[in-house]
Amino acid sequence: MPPPPVLLFGDDNVPLRVREELAGSGVPVVSVCSSEAAPAARAAVAAGATVVLGDPADPATWAAAGLDDAQAVGLLGPEDLPNLNAALLVAEGHPTARIVVRLFAADLAGGIARMLGGRGVVLSETQVAAPAFLQAALSGNAGQRVTVAGRVLEVAEVDRDDPSLVVALCNADTPTDVLPTRATLAPTVLGVIDRESVVAGARGALPSVVAQRHRAQQARRRDRRQHSRLAAARGALALIPRRAEWLLATILAVYATSVTVFALSRHLDVVDSMYFTATTMATVGYGDVNLAAAADWLKIYDIGLMAVSGLLVAGVLAFVTDTLVQSRIDRALGRFPRPTEDHIIVCGLGKAGAAIIAGLRELDVPCVGVEQHPEAVGIAVARSLGVPVVFADARTPGVLTDLHVDTARALLAVTNDDLANLQCGLTAREHNPDLRIVLRIFDPHLAERLDRSVDLDLTRSVSGLAAPAFTAALLGRERAAPLPLSNVSLRVLETTVPADGAFTGVTVGELHHGSELRVLALDGRWMPREDLLLEPGSAVAVVGTRAACDALLREPGEVSTSRSGTGPAGAPASRSPASAPPAAPPAR
Repeated sequence: MPPPPVLLFGDDNVPLRVREELAGSGVPVVSVCSSEAAPAARAAVAAGATVVLGDPADPATWAAAGLDDAQAVGLLGPEDLPNLNAALLVAEGHPTARIVVRLFAADLAGGIARMLGGRGVVLSETQVAAPAFLQAALSGNAGQRVTVAGRVLEVAEVDRDDPSLVVALCNADTPTDVLPTRATLAPTVLGVIDRESVVAGARGALPSVVAQRHRAQQARRRDRRQHSRLAAARGALALIPRRAEWLLATILAVYATSVTVFALSRHLDVVDSMYFTATTMATVGYGDVNLAAAADWLKIYDIGLMAVSGLLVAGVLAFVTDTLVQSRIDRALGRFPRPTEDHIIVCGLGKAGAAIIAGLRELDVPCVGVEQHPEAVGIAVARSLGVPVVFADARTPGVLTDLHVDTARALLAVTNDDLANLQCGLTAREHNPDLRIVLRIFDPHLAERLDRSVDLDLTRSVSGLAAPAFTAALLGRERAAPLPLSNVSLRVLETTVPADGAFTGVTVGELHHGSELRVLALDGRWMPREDLLLEPGSAVAVVGTRAACDALLREPGEVSTSRSGTGPAGAPASRSPASAPPAAPPAR
């Protein structure tokens, strides 16, 4: 008998990805969509899943979807208020089902979870995915950290050109040790390091060049930090207006000339000349030093000095006043000084872009935003954080040049259009071959092809990064932390071995040979021996692909099923629109 279904409401890519994750776990899914043309509905129809069309605020829609039999309900629409409204409706109609709400306003998560009686989970996909984008922009694939079995592990990128050497997990405290590995594991996972478990000759070792490469990366990271500090100092100097420099130079020139004139006139010594010039130029005139007995030409010079000093004082006051007023006007209009070196350019200030610039500001990384639409949600966030925003299309010639892309640290293209992101990345690559480019690409197959054929760096998907968190919440499982690595989505998972599961009773070595999983810890043993058994209830920490983690978590009786046609029993309004157009890669 198949397990109870999970109901998913939403039309865009997040529910689409979550449905794929649930299907991989063998959980039947009913998609609730507002239109048969929605990307989630089209993808569900193509996969043979049940689709219910209707208004999520209408109880009849949920009755048709089979709410009474559901084990969990995901309210994953793109708007906060409809999700909240539907969540409260579902909570009234089903007092026991788990409820997961997608919410952009993450600060409301605690209050809404309490409103749902403690059985609701509120998640924001941008908050879940933003750290991965920040990590990609600042460090690439390397440097990602994850806590497993009480240990902090760090991702080390070892050889981008060799497909068999992609990533290694190492102890964050000792990242330069030799990394133990197994050739039998999937080529995307090389090994895990811990100082206590490294034994000479045990289970093989990577060539020493790998450790040397990682040490070189650490050195480059330190150089980057030092360069960032120098760039910050140069950037601060670059913010000084040119007219302020000219005004200061003029004041110093007049002061030095006057001190020299008074000193050479033999009427005043050097110290008295400096004092008299300062009081004259400051229009103080104490009278304790004067030129009453001086030569006429010196008195005439002093008259000219007083006139010039008055103009200089007026110029200083005018500059200060103009700077203060202009600063208030710029802040009111959202105009802030643009960084010119070692900064990050964020193209697209939607929900993802807003979370990214907030994270960059929290890390004190200089950044600038580019957005075409003045009503984008990230505009207000950028203004509140003092981040400069340019209203333009980054693909337009000259825009990236004005943003100093040639001296930037990285560029993130995170708009909702894959093609626009790709064009932006290619344009930036033409300007700066050494620039790190991070693209938001929805279609994973397109992302793989881009990695193989286009000279770009990294691709990420907000919905792909957030889907594991939503899936784990819907199933009541521990969240499998994703490791996005050049479009190879690995999971780090801590769980218990289910009774009579697919891998119950097998040895660690058999698990390594028969699946794309690596056991990191078993019942507290780090890097366990290969002859140990995975017994029911054993605490295990693994790293591997999504499918392999799903197989490990699958309980007895959980089978992979596809639901189509009429949907749940007794659901007359459920329908799978056969006339819907063929599924196509949806625009994010």
